[in-house]
Amino acid sequence: MSKRIRVVLAISDLSGGGAEREMANLLAHMSREHFDIHLCLWRPFFAYRPPHDVRVHVLEKTRPWHVFRTLRRTQRLIDELKPNVVFSQLHYLNIVTGTALTRCRHRPGWVFRLTNDPCVEMKGPFATWARRVLPRADCATGCCQGVSRAMVDYLRLDPARVRTLINVVDTAAIERLAREPSPLRKDPHTFTVVHAGRFHKQKNQAMLLDAFARFRGRSAELWMLGQGPLEEDLRTRARELGIEAQVRWLGFQKNPYPLFREADCFALSSNNEGLPNTIIESLLCGTPVVATRCPYGPDELIDHGATGLLTPVGDASAFGDALEHMAAEREARNAMASTGREQARERFDTAKVCRQYEQLFEEMAR
Repeated sequence: MSKRIRVVLAISDLSGGGAEREMANLLAHMSREHFDIHLCLWRPFFAYRPPHDVRVHVLEKTRPWHVFRTLRRTQRLIDELKPNVVFSQLHYLNIVTGTALTRCRHRPGWVFRLTNDPCVEMKGPFATWARRVLPRADCATGCCQGVSRAMVDYLRLDPARVRTLINVVDTAAIERLAREPSPLRKDPHTFTVVHAGRFHKQKNQAMLLDAFARFRGRSAELWMLGQGPLEEDLRTRARELGIEAQVRWLGFQKNPYPLFREADCFALSSNNEGLPNTIIESLLCGTPVVATRCPYGPDELIDHGATGLLTPVGDASAFGDALEHMAAEREARNAMASTGREQARERFDTAKVCRQYEQLFEEMAR
């Protein structure tokens, strides 16, 4: 096509979550020669600044009861911009965007993407609304094969309209940032586990603390990166387990990658996931991973025994065994680190993944 394709990328905001970081990476790497890019946000929150040549439209949805106003504003924006394609991401925003599109005079191609388990995110009346609206999309995309299958089974989508689009990861930037000085230097004789994530029930950091408690009094540390509503509960649990002195609470880190690089392994203890960026980033930093085998996500990223270890969800004993293996088997750990980095570089090559998005947008524009 000689004329640039106008694409509206819609997400609630660009705060510090994984889906928001993926959207920021897509904004940064999409071709300006072939695409005229607009960003639609519900809220003006920016952990990641959009490129200066991307026009940003903020709908000011800051309260639950703003949904009807947001529907109208989304409809007006689409009719005003007349994009060739609308790409939305995150479950609630997808449903609201799809509902608004049914009221538009202008009818663009619509692609939505889910980055988490729809069986968990969409229940009751919310699932009913989703099943009425989401099948109208021209293409539904999941972040991994498991989420794509769940969209077909749980949301009753046409399999012919469902695809998988993996995360857009800025691999070069992660490897560059990982080489920056670390705010903490680990003792070479101290086995160090790092975790990063929002302190929330989904991430099940309580189980991680229970598993790490077998290192009580030994030369081992757990670095906890993140914030969230359960932080005080988790600090209390660490005290009760007698590991308070071995757990470092490091808060939100703008650049966590030097800490990933320093650690001996990364731990992800979630009950459910989509395609966790933290696993990808840890592998790119040369750090093997111990993760729970969620219904989908981690087992599509980790080759058990080759790039990390997988354990049953919620099983602190098995998770502790995996950490013990990492602590005891230095050579195996180093081999996992090397293999994991090479596989992540190949699979998540930024230009290659971004081109998959562009090809889909070109197809929807036609």
